[in-house]
Amino acid sequence: MALRLMMKPPLSSSKGLLFFYLVVLFSCSQSINAQTNQTNATTDPSEVRALTSIFQQWDLQAPDTWNISGEPCSGTALTTSFSEFEDPSNNPAIRCDCSFNASTVCHITSLRVFGLDKRGVIPDEILELPYLDFLKIDKNFFSGSLPAFIGNLSRLGLLSIAQNNFSGPIPKEIGNLKKLYLLSLGNNDLSGTLPPELGNLVELGELYINSCGLSGEIPSSFANLKEMRIVWASDNAFTGKIPDFVGNWTKLTQLRFEGNSFEGPIPSSFSNLTSLNSLRIGDIYNGSSSSLDFVRNLKNLTDLVLRNVLLTGNFPSYITELQSLQKLDLSFNNLTGQIPSTLFNMNSLIYLFLGNNSLSGSIPSQKSETLQTM
Repeated sequence: MALRLMMKPPLSSSKGLLFFYLVVLFSCSQSINAQTNQTNATTDPSEVRALTSIFQQWDLQAPDTWNISGEPCSGTALTTSFSEFEDPSNNPAIRCDCSFNASTVCHITSLRVFGLDKRGVIPDEILELPYLDFLKIDKNFFSGSLPAFIGNLSRLGLLSIAQNNFSGPIPKEIGNLKKLYLLSLGNNDLSGTLPPELGNLVELGELYINSCGLSGEIPSSFANLKEMRIVWASDNAFTGKIPDFVGNWTKLTQLRFEGNSFEGPIPSSFSNLTSLNSLRIGDIYNGSSSSLDFVRNLKNLTDLVLRNVLLTGNFPSYITELQSLQKLDLSFNNLTGQIPSTLFNMNSLIYLFLGNNSLSGSIPSQKSETLQTM
């Protein structure tokens, strides 16, 4: 290692000079030792065996950028760059942390198998990867039940199994994963209801459960999930009323409740969701009618879809105050009155759907060039 000193020693005496150089040499020695230890770090043998078994069962071949048969925690497995880890050419992929036991031991912390059309089940051997904090196996043909033992992977922050053929209920043990910030189960063949234990996931910020076969009411324990930012829960068979407590998820930016069997009304507490940029609710056939008044405060909306949700009352002029709105769909409701002419001249609006209401008046001859579809 080349060393260039660009500063004067702080002491002019020979003892001070000697002390200064000793400090510099000690620092360099520590740096060299750290680099050597990092180079010599090896993957926990039990994790190597588990990963090898998982890859055999899933008929996976590791890319050339890291070595499954020798030292898995090598090459791109040591990257700290999320974009490099998610690179399509690096698939399947793992990431490791080699800071254990004075940087002599590596543990596998991430596993991604995305869109490789692989088959199989989630094997027991995954429990031999206890440091796993990221598991993403989307867009394959994995099947069987989501095993309860997943709840023992206590370090998991991301669990994503979307677009597979998993069946059966969501195990209540998922509620043990207190560090989960993202849970994605959408586009599977699950059954049953949402376990109340999922309300224990107080750090959960993203929940994707669209088109996965679930039914029943949203558990009251979900009131605890105040870190929610994105919820996609469309195309299931959820019943009951949309809970008022959803209005307390004030960090929400996206909410999708389309194609379920909810009852009206849409809670007025939704007026608190001022961070929303996308709100989609559809197909409410029973219960009380809803007012649009809660929308007045949602100034950040770019996407507002309230299709067939028993909306009543006059078409509100304050819709035109939502200056970021790009898509507005209020079709198949019971809205009355005239459409404000200013709606057709909003600079942001691209898509406008108001059909199957009881609106009156005429459409102005002039409209914004931005408005492409009516």
